[in-house]
Amino acid sequence: METVSIPPPMTFEQAMAIIEQKNQAIYDKIEADRLDTLAKIEVEKKLHAEHMQKFEEKMENLSRRFGDLGNRLGDIVEYLVTTNLKEKFDKYGFCFRSTGLKIEIYDGKKTITDIDVLLYDGDCIMAVEVKTRPTTDDVERHILRMEQIQQYPNNSTKGMKTFGAIACAVLNDDVKEAAFSAGFYVITQTDDNINIIPPPDNFVAKFWEVKNV
Repeated sequence: METVSIPPPMTFEQAMAIIEQKNQAIYDKIEADRLDTLAKIEVEKKLHAEHMQKFEEKMENLSRRFGDLGNRLGDIVEYLVTTNLKEKFDKYGFCFRSTGLKIEIYDGKKTITDIDVLLYDGDCIMAVEVKTRPTTDDVERHILRMEQIQQYPNNSTKGMKTFGAIACAVLNDDVKEAAFSAGFYVITQTDDNINIIPPPDNFVAKFWEVKNV
């Protein structure tokens, strides 16, 4: 009969060594995965930072381009307003024959506002606010501007009845209604044409009396 060799039983120390080896292998795998994940996160963070920088640069360039475009459109609108607008107000009872641009209103210490276009007619003037695409807030600011013109007379405004108008290239109904409600005339520009929008039947042109001081 063949004798079978049976290995001696494993000692406690041997069993613990095997367990420690397995645990170490598991720990090493977890640590390797953790380091790999951290490395991937760092790469993603770097890529995200690069993408954000490029995005911010693009937005800054886009903002600058639109700002330049807005300024150019504003200059074009102002130019068109000053070319043939004066005569178009004749049928509304005015006789504007001279024009001023960028008239500053000064409170004695600093410039607080300015008038884009100022039309002159003897004892009355019209302050025209020029915007490419005005909002109702622009209408509110023009009302405040009219009050400032009244409060701080200068050589261009003192002793004058001061009317107001909003001139623009793009106009929506809310802005038009707000302007008419404020007593302002509304002027639009299409191609090379300047047109005064006929006011509604209940329209009353408002003016601000500027003292002759």
